Amino acid sequence: MGASQIRFINSYGQKLYVAYMRLDYTCQDECGEPWDVRGWINLDPGETETRANSTENAFFYYYAEADDGAFWAGPFGAEVTQTVFEKCTCLGVIEENGAPTNPYHTVGFRELDTNTYSGVNFTP
Repeated sequence: MGASQIRFINSYGQKLYVAYMRLDYTCQDECGEPWDVRGWINLDPGETETRANSTENAFFYYYAEADDGAFWAGPFGAEVTQTVFEKCTCLGVIEENGAPTNPYHTVGFRELDTNTYSGVNFTP
C-alpha cells in the first residue's frame, strides 16, 4: 500500500500549476479505465498542498507547468485542459452544436512511487 496523502511543494520560485492522475475505481465502473485525472493545483512559491490518494495505490502521476515556461513531464500520457477539470482517462469528447469536440490535449505525466516518496518537491 502506498501513501494516503500526496504532498506537492513549490520550491521552484515561480507559480506552478499541477495536474495529477490517481487510481479511482469509480472511473473503471463508468468506462472501464481506472484512472482519474484532475487539474489544476495552483501553487505559489513556498506553498504546499496535499491531495488524497484514497485507494493508497503505490503509483500516483503528476504533470506541472510554471509561469516561466518550465515544466515537469514524463512518459505517461493523459489529457488535460487549460481550465480546471476532473475526468476519467477514458472520457473527453463533448457534444457541442451536434458535433463532437475535444477540449483536451495530451501531456506526459511523471510517475511517483508512493511507497518511497510521499510527494513531490518542485525545485529549480
